[in-house]
Amino acid sequence: MSTHLHDLWHNAMNSVQGDDNFARLRRASLQAAAEKFGISSAIEERPAAEIQFYLHDLNSAGGEVAALEAGDFLQRVQRAVARLAKARRSRLADVVRLTSLDFEIARLNVASAALGSWVVDLKFPPVEDSSTISDSSTAWAEIGIVELIRALPENDTDEQSIDSIGAASPVIRRAVADLITDQPATQPHLAISVRRFSGEVLKSTITPRQATSLRAKLDVAREERGIVRLSGRLDGLRTRRQIFYLEVEGGREIHGYVDESLMPAVRENLDREVEVELESFVIRAKSGKSTQRQYRLIRVGGEQSQLPVGMNGE
Repeated sequence: MSTHLHDLWHNAMNSVQGDDNFARLRRASLQAAAEKFGISSAIEERPAAEIQFYLHDLNSAGGEVAALEAGDFLQRVQRAVARLAKARRSRLADVVRLTSLDFEIARLNVASAALGSWVVDLKFPPVEDSSTISDSSTAWAEIGIVELIRALPENDTDEQSIDSIGAASPVIRRAVADLITDQPATQPHLAISVRRFSGEVLKSTITPRQATSLRAKLDVAREERGIVRLSGRLDGLRTRRQIFYLEVEGGREIHGYVDESLMPAVRENLDREVEVELESFVIRAKSGKSTQRQYRLIRVGGEQSQLPVGMNGE
């Protein structure tokens, strides 16, 4: 089977989100199609999804990270991934409480570790036939880690992602906050990379300087929200950072945050006239200073974000 056909199949499978009857039917249909056309064995030969988690302490001579700090950050990553997976699974704008089942459904396993700056390879757990957990458990772990990585800066010069975090869903901002210690200026340099089941590779980083900036962006006293309905042309998409660009009447351009669940719909409508719904924000810090109005895309045509509007959560 050609690489192009491989990618089409995996992109279709990655676009199927959720664990409802319709989502399970679509996954089953895609799997049946692969078997019917004799491509299932080739698909299985594709590399499994993997995550690499790297910590480097800029304050130590050789960058060494203490075991307690490394363990703490592993817990932070697992908490953030479980939080995002639960939000997508239950269609919640925010998630405050996490149960042991939430962690199990989006579990990450440590496959190997290297000393020094502390590199840890994580793997998604296999789902056993006898498991009482949904057959999409591995998919939820991948959804959580991908949502997290896309929300973080791509590298140590990516200021645009830091600026856009204010317009992200409340649960995404809470998950990013999970990774930042009480003293962000002294926390280790964090880098995460994931190779998805489709073969796509995503990378993100948080340096101590970026952690300080993110903490300031997340330290919000009040938000003014509203829903804006517009028609315009989807002019662009920064896929790695989840930033959309919409050209509206008069040549004015609006840009803002787009959730992972709406990425396929945005790609399909690029350079097209569409009707959209945007969640609008004015964010005020404790100092009283307010930001310019920011936007999060919540609907494109008939496709709705799986992270709803508002502060409903649990």
